[in-house]
This record gives sequence, structure tokens and C-alpha cells, in this order.
Amino acid sequence: MAGTVQSVDRAFAVLRQVASAPAGISEIARAVGLPVSTVARLLTTLESVGAVVRIGDTGTWGIGGGIRDLADAVDASESLVTHARPVLTALAAATNETCGISVIDGDEVVYLDHVETAHEVTLRDWTGARLPLHVVSSGLVLLAGKPATSVSAFLAGAPLTRCTDRTVNQPAGIRRRLVAIRRAGYAWTIGEFDDGITSVAAPVVDAHGATIAALHCHGPSYRFPGAADADAVAARVVAAAAELGASIRFGARRLPRGAQA
Repeated sequence: MAGTVQSVDRAFAVLRQVASAPAGISEIARAVGLPVSTVARLLTTLESVGAVVRIGDTGTWGIGGGIRDLADAVDASESLVTHARPVLTALAAATNETCGISVIDGDEVVYLDHVETAHEVTLRDWTGARLPLHVVSSGLVLLAGKPATSVSAFLAGAPLTRCTDRTVNQPAGIRRRLVAIRRAGYAWTIGEFDDGITSVAAPVVDAHGATIAALHCHGPSYRFPGAADADAVAARVVAAAAELGASIRFGARRLPRGAQA
């Protein structure tokens, strides 16, 4: 165990040095206080996973695309959550139900954040949870925003999961549903993931018209939407998603060139 921890510690030392100042093996070895042979082995391993890269034929090492991709992914999700929190708070207050934000990852929807209400009966915290796209409103909205080829690839995985008797899991039925979602601008699911849960979601769209996230509102089916006008509730979610999209686009325009939104 001690050797493994030491290896990780040394690898991070090399990564930190390369990130701060791309250099050759000897320079990196002097900076981190390790033998040249050890640094050479570490760089070779890090290169194999895309963490570092050789810069041309100069013998200089720099940070690789793998590390940059990880950093960009973290920055993007953190930025999205930061922008979404006040919008979710206002939406939760307006609907008196839990509201959240999610993104697509492969064939799943991933919940990034949520804001609860003061109800004594609430649904579980879904932050970090992953669910099949076709069983929840946010997943359907995200799927509806994908190109036709991506939708076909997803549906090619049939038979798709059937969580309850109400789950729509047949490709033809899902395709019809996606057409309706694109037309309406939102999606409802009632008892499709769980018999007792109802939810509604709308897409968050970037400056290029691409769906980058879904904003949703959900609650126990006995209470939500209850006596409230379902169309009015959906309209609130759509408006909140549009507000979040505008906030992200405005923030991106105000940041310095090359900075994250």
C-alpha cells in the first residue's frame, strides 16, 4: 500500500510540474527531486493515459488532452450548477416542489443538483444518480435534443428497461413521444420510473441551439401537479430553463477570451 501511495504522490508531483512549466525529463526530475529514470517511467505511463504529451521533437513534456478534458468537464458542470442554483430556488418556490438540473451521459441522465421545498414528504436526493433516458422527463427532454443518429443508436439497445407498467420502452412509442416533446418544448412522466412520482422537464439550450441540460420539477403523484394547472406548471419550467440558458450565454459573453462560462 505504501508503495502505491508513493507512486501516486510522485505522479502528481510530475503532473503539477509539467502543468506549471513544460520541460524535459532532466529538468522535471530536478524540480521534483526524483531520479531521471523514475521520472521517465512516470512520464511514459502518464503518456499512455493521455495525461501528458511530448511536444514535437524537442524532448519537452506538457499536459495532455486527457487532463484538459477532465478539467473542462469539471469546470462545465460546476459552472452549470452555479448558474442553475438561483433559478432552481425560484422555481421550487413557485411550484412548491423539488426542482433539479441534469445532463446526458451516454445512455443515461445524470442529476447534478436539486433544491427542495419545505414539504415534510419529499422525494430522495437524486444528486449524482444515473437513470435510463427514457424513464424520466429530464432524460426524455435530453434525448429529444439529440441528433437522429444518436436517438437511433439509443433505441437500438432495445428491449429497453421497463421500470413500471407505465414505462414507454418500445422504440416506435419513444420516437412518437420525442416528436411531441420537441413540439411542446417540455415532457411529463407520470409513474414511469416509479409508480408514485410525477415530473416535468424542459431543455436548457445554448447559443447554438443545442440542448446542454434539462431542468425538471418533480413530486409525489398524489400531490403534483395536484389542483395546479399542469400547462401552467410546465410553462414555469420552460421559462426557468430559458432563463438559465440565457444566463449561461450572457455569462459566456462576459468572460475573457478562453475562459470557461
